[in-house]
Amino acid sequence: MTPDAAIDILTRARAAQHAWAPLPVARRCRAIAALRRELARRSDVIARVIAQETAKPILDALSGDVLVTLEHLRYCQLQAARALRPRRVRHSRLFYAGTRFEEYREPHGVVLVFGPANYPLQLSLIPAATALVAGNAVILKCSERAPATAAIIDALCVTAGLPRDLIQVFDDTPKAAMQLMDAGPDFVFFTGSTYNGRQVAECAARHMIPGVFELGGKDPALVFADCPLERTVEGVTYGAFSNAGRVCVGIRRVYIEAPIYREFVTRLVDRIAQLRVGDSAKSDLCTLPTGAQPLPAAHIQDALHRGASMLWPPDGLGSGETPTLLADVPADARLLTEEFFGPVLCVAPFHSEAEAVALANASDFALGSSIWTSDRSRARRVAAQLSAGSCAINDVIRNVGNPWAAFGGNRSSGNGRYRGEEGFRAFTRVKSVMFTDHRRRREIHWFPFRERTVRQLGTVMRIRHGAAGFLGRLMLLLPILLFGALLPPGVAAQLETGTHLNIQVQLTGYAHGELGYLIFAAATGFPGDRAKALRHGFLPIPNGVEQMTIQVELPPGTYAVSVYKDLNGTHRLDRNFLGIPREPVGVSGNPPARFGEPHFDECAFHLSGQTQTINIRVHGI
Repeated sequence: MTPDAAIDILTRARAAQHAWAPLPVARRCRAIAALRRELARRSDVIARVIAQETAKPILDALSGDVLVTLEHLRYCQLQAARALRPRRVRHSRLFYAGTRFEEYREPHGVVLVFGPANYPLQLSLIPAATALVAGNAVILKCSERAPATAAIIDALCVTAGLPRDLIQVFDDTPKAAMQLMDAGPDFVFFTGSTYNGRQVAECAARHMIPGVFELGGKDPALVFADCPLERTVEGVTYGAFSNAGRVCVGIRRVYIEAPIYREFVTRLVDRIAQLRVGDSAKSDLCTLPTGAQPLPAAHIQDALHRGASMLWPPDGLGSGETPTLLADVPADARLLTEEFFGPVLCVAPFHSEAEAVALANASDFALGSSIWTSDRSRARRVAAQLSAGSCAINDVIRNVGNPWAAFGGNRSSGNGRYRGEEGFRAFTRVKSVMFTDHRRRREIHWFPFRERTVRQLGTVMRIRHGAAGFLGRLMLLLPILLFGALLPPGVAAQLETGTHLNIQVQLTGYAHGELGYLIFAAATGFPGDRAKALRHGFLPIPNGVEQMTIQVELPPGTYAVSVYKDLNGTHRLDRNFLGIPREPVGVSGNPPARFGEPHFDECAFHLSGQTQTINIRVHGI
């Protein structure tokens, strides 16, 4: 690819994007729906092509590539409009009287996507489709080792009716593709090795091109003595050798609690011996084709020279092309410090929870991790300490296929997040807009500057931020008099008619997701109809908190409040087929639990003209 050819590609993409971005999100989603239907219709044929091209079992191609892609396209159709819609932003009524803030998500423009060879459909089409739904044009550089899959993606986009220049698909060599970086895309999304990712990142930095980089991993599995033993052995075997070890979130290191170390390793060796390796449809994993990609044979020999012992294969001649298990691998061995793709696993014991965490975090790679234990409290405690972008408890790999969940790595495993709502955020940028009431002639901080204004502002700052001493604390009892003399009449009126309400919510279980709240001034719609609520909103729940406070300002009156933990980002309370909430809920007054929804009268409270605090206990999972 020549520089002129790259510039021509970018020019055509920009023209297509200018026509695509103004379309409503629902219109863009219809194109993605057509793409999904075509992919589903041809799924069997496409899976066979991928399996042959990448030397993987047909089931891995069908589930790991085609199914995961279909599910993500479906997620985009269902959630893009909500995730990309404008939203109001809170502001201080004291300093921003008569204003309204809104945030808009707008596309970057032309997105350059680099796809890898191990999952050539999923890891190319998912970021490309997300970028398209967000309003971008896409230049998709598929792996040069998967030209047939690249041709399939191109044909799918044409059949789905996507504008020809809106998504342009190539399978050039990495050197040729770098011409596209120099042509100046607006955003880059790279999936691949850490070495290649650094080169792309350096080029992007020279051109000030933002991006997301999904790079290599060296994922640890922490196996505690109370783990479900049979499931753990099966899970670790799958996590280490799925797709012949060519999985970025595959297990590379297993740390096993000392009391079960020998038994676990014995079972693991027995299970590896049962794996079916070959090129038939009944194989569990295919033999890696020589020369297809870097094999870790040199890494294995390095570890053995440094004192590691080979537990499998029994002949001690592990080449890295078939399942290989090593123990006592030194921390500075290449197997533990350098990136590789291949079916090689290292095991070691640990004696305490703190040691397990330290061993897991010792690597500069921090992509995924897994914890195997029957103690849920321990699992959450350890997961919070692991420096990884994702963590699975008593499972492996499958968690990254959930289209609702964000995915990404830390440190040498990359930066940025995508999938779920984070995907829409990654492929858009935020524009903040402030609307101001234009009927006032001027704002108090505009010219001319006055000494009186400086003194008054200094007084407000000291009192508002707790630096005014005892006198200032007394003056806090008279905010209307103080601020009414300083600010326009509109603000003083708001402070006189509004009363502060603090809603303290006692959380339950692992703190994550968002806290949704609805405030009702009448029984109509209580407790869950957001359209009938006087106020509603969502606040992110910080990790590890046991209590959150919602602060609102309301006129005096009678109110009732309902809250719930939105665990999956749907911004609605999930219920089972009986109508019983599947997410933790709570209401003001904390009435006793009973079948059916609580009534407004038993949850109502009166808000007078003074600051008031109520407490709500959240119950449920």
